[in-house]
Amino acid sequence: MAKPELSALLSQKVAGTKSSPIRDILKLTENKNVISLNGGYPAPESFPIETIRKLTGIVIDKGPDIFQYQKTEGYQPLLDVLPSFLSRKNRQVISTSENIAITAGSQQALDIIGRLFIDPGDKIAVESPTYLGALQAFNPNHPQYIEIATDSDGIIPASLEQAFIDHPDIKFLYTIPTFQNPTGKTIPLSRRTEIADILKKYGKLAIEDDPYSETRFEGEDIPSLQSMAPDNVIHLFTFSKTFAPGFRIGGIVAPKDYIDEINKLKQGMELFTGGFDQALVAEYIKGGYLDEHVKRIAEIYRPRRDMMAQAITEHFPDIFDFTVSQGGLFIWVSLKKDAQQLASKINMKELLDEAIKAGVSFVPGAAFFANSKGNEIAMRLNFSNQSEENIVKGIRIIGELINGKLSLA
Repeated sequence: MAKPELSALLSQKVAGTKSSPIRDILKLTENKNVISLNGGYPAPESFPIETIRKLTGIVIDKGPDIFQYQKTEGYQPLLDVLPSFLSRKNRQVISTSENIAITAGSQQALDIIGRLFIDPGDKIAVESPTYLGALQAFNPNHPQYIEIATDSDGIIPASLEQAFIDHPDIKFLYTIPTFQNPTGKTIPLSRRTEIADILKKYGKLAIEDDPYSETRFEGEDIPSLQSMAPDNVIHLFTFSKTFAPGFRIGGIVAPKDYIDEINKLKQGMELFTGGFDQALVAEYIKGGYLDEHVKRIAEIYRPRRDMMAQAITEHFPDIFDFTVSQGGLFIWVSLKKDAQQLASKINMKELLDEAIKAGVSFVPGAAFFANSKGNEIAMRLNFSNQSEENIVKGIRIIGELINGKLSLA
């Protein structure tokens, strides 16, 4: 008896798709013997458990219809209240209930964007480095990536404009302007204005992913790109970092004709996002719980960020630059320009393997470059989901391993 061969059945979209290195490493999160500095996990102690308990009772009292199938567009009370959430100082997004689509978190939104816009060979502009989850969502559609140069303030506008000149067929730009994943960098207001002007000048679309702007510890809020060029920017949002990731509620803000196409595509994917979870988020916003909760998040994350930065300074050799973001979840460590001659001395895969054996994990930088050379000397470190004690211990272990490699070189 013969059985069907999976390799012969796989579609061209998924054949050859590799597992995400982050998802492979995240399996270590469940191992309490490994200090996980890899995934973008919110701190469990930041979850508003008492608020969730209170809101659950309110939602259940709405009656059994809340557990029924919902319309594809989303739960109407949530759609009605989202424009007030999106108009807050950290976004200032221009929206109505009719130009919002609800998704199962921002990762589903990225999947939808990939399916909606990308044909094999299409050119997509991305920051260098960029969010691995976006690459994973786009890769099954087989795009060609055009990497846009960045500096300490994120996207360099001249690099973006030159990319549009050299590649007039670029479909869209994907960017995380605020507390970028993986670098933590934020594009300042003046540069956002330049980028918005470039998008309008060349008639280009940008996908603005904004999972983190509520998680600001210090500094002034900066309005979104969408607020500056609403006809040229699709804005993505999520409540995974400011409510709880298990509820899987996010969304897309786009011109109405885009939303119509998005909802048609969504009908073939899962039809609707859970009404109960949407109702909880709607009550969370309407009840005014967000402001106090984001203050609580900052109180938890700020000292962890500071402790990680201090530990890197103390334990890593002085050949690295690293970001100290005003918010978000990550610190990005990369080899200084004047230390590039040492790049051949450090194999990041070997370093990770040794670190895991020593009880700590991180994400090597190569995973975040769309056109990776394979051994970029960089790493993304997460500070939100570990105690200050574990952060110091983990950084010390990694630093010792790096110093050991350099001393043997």
